[in-house]
Amino acid sequence: MPPETTTLDWKNSALPPLELGQEFDAVVLQLLPGDRVLLELGGRQIEADGPSGLNAGQQLHLRVDQIQPQVLLHVMEAESTLGAEAAKLLRSHLPAHADAGELLEHLASLLNSNNQNPLVAPALAKLKQALATLLSDGKPLGAERLKSLLQDGGIYYEAKLLRIAKEDPQRLPEIADGDLKGLLLSALKENGTDISSAALKNAISGQLSNLETQQAVNLLAQLDGGMFQFQIPFFTGAGFSTAALSVERDGKGGTESRDSATGGYNLLFLLDLENFGRTRIDAHLTEKRLRVIFYVDREGSIALLRQELPSFRETLLAMGYREVLLAVTPLKDIPTEKRQKFDAIAVGAPTSIHLLDVKI
Repeated sequence: MPPETTTLDWKNSALPPLELGQEFDAVVLQLLPGDRVLLELGGRQIEADGPSGLNAGQQLHLRVDQIQPQVLLHVMEAESTLGAEAAKLLRSHLPAHADAGELLEHLASLLNSNNQNPLVAPALAKLKQALATLLSDGKPLGAERLKSLLQDGGIYYEAKLLRIAKEDPQRLPEIADGDLKGLLLSALKENGTDISSAALKNAISGQLSNLETQQAVNLLAQLDGGMFQFQIPFFTGAGFSTAALSVERDGKGGTESRDSATGGYNLLFLLDLENFGRTRIDAHLTEKRLRVIFYVDREGSIALLRQELPSFRETLLAMGYREVLLAVTPLKDIPTEKRQKFDAIAVGAPTSIHLLDVKI
């Protein structure tokens, strides 16, 4: 069967009257096993053999190319969905995927060694200053810097532009100058091929590519289950590393009146450190309660964490939590459901999204 066609059973009594060359619209209601789809066609629901790459909810524009011995419909146009476009972007960027910490540290290093006059290349000077602020020159990650990374690190750039365009269009340049993605785009546009170092230009493009990958990941995660997913660069003392984080509101609320207003949140952290090993952190918190399970793959790291948990618990209680439950478990004992969620964070897409658009 040609890749852009779908076939219907001519004997299916649900089929509306069809003529050669006839064009009409249809909607993909559901994807069925065996490369079959359920279509809404002429007000009727009909099963068909469909081409690959369709998504539930897509609008199709079809043309009747054959009636006998079977109905052959040509897919003239398939409306893209948000999920399809995001997955397509991820597929195109998958080979270049890298950790945000590594990319940002490399870009900051190149900017620091760049000899271009800031008066000649103001966009590069602004980018250099923004990275110094976001990375805090290797200082420990605090709440305010984490807030800045999430708000101004490029993930919400287009959303901020859209909001300001409606409220106060004159502030658009302010948003572009205060957001990492806006500064990266400005640096490429202002300098083009005149950037003195090819390595610097590649580093800017690589960081921009990684940001757009994260935007697609975040969109897919929210479409799949309402999660927010981020990469958080931080300084370890020897260099920058990256923690992957997903946040999902549980919608259950707390058992006490103070907690019920805010509900609870499920947090998953994925962190791999060279001298500590693979670490997965499963946390649930409300306004006054915190439960955390550390899954670690090295015996020495497990012992170290268990030794430090009592003092860590006292610190959390001093911060205002009324109930704190902490535990350390070998990584091999992580439940299957949690392992699948952590694997999805590591890959950079929900488990329901197939990044490899290939059939074998």
